[in-house]
Amino acid sequence: MKFKIPDDIFEGVEEENLKIAEECIKKGMFEEAENIGVLTLIKSGIMTQLNPMGKIIWDNLKTLNTIESLAQKVSKEFDINFEECYKDIECFIKELIEKGFIIYE
Repeated sequence: MKFKIPDDIFEGVEEENLKIAEECIKKGMFEEAENIGVLTLIKSGIMTQLNPMGKIIWDNLKTLNTIESLAQKVSKEFDINFEECYKDIECFIKELIEKGFIIYE
């Protein structure tokens, strides 16, 4: 199933938080980085923040429009098991669809 980002989404990178998250990742503090919002999305008064991995997936949504293509790229790039990666991305995409940040084509 293909999906896309609607045109009415505002996105803003939280630069300071992104720097902090990148430092945590460099130090191997992955759980700490996971809890830092580095990208804010807003649509019709609904707001959500994405952590570093969420931002990577969001950025790739602009060119990859299926869960399988996203999971292939992320699993290779971060040396993550494909099946686990697929399930995690599928869950993440479902949440974004429920909030209206992604729509089906």
